[in-house]
Amino acid sequence: MATTTTEQMTIDRIAHEIRRAYGTHTTQTYPGAWMSGRYIAEHTGLTPEQIKAGILHLAQTDLRCNVIPESAQHTMTQLDWDLAAWYGGQWVSLICWS
Repeated sequence: MATTTTEQMTIDRIAHEIRRAYGTHTTQTYPGAWMSGRYIAEHTGLTPEQIKAGILHLAQTDLRCNVIPESAQHTMTQLDWDLAAWYGGQWVSLICWS
């Protein structure tokens, strides 16, 4: 499956970029820390569509991957909402690995 952007990127490559960003994130925070779509956008060259597709792919295929909605949704910016993915009947915007 490929995404439609100026540069074609496979879903596996997108997932790899999200995992790489998570590795950076956990070195700056702690292992198991939740990572936002905003962090992914700031630390990769991925588009919002790629980020959402990657989060969905990881949530569906990686048993260690967890996704949840932001609990304080009133604090979310328009960018946060643009990066949230619809999964399991809710908008998820945070991802981590256990």
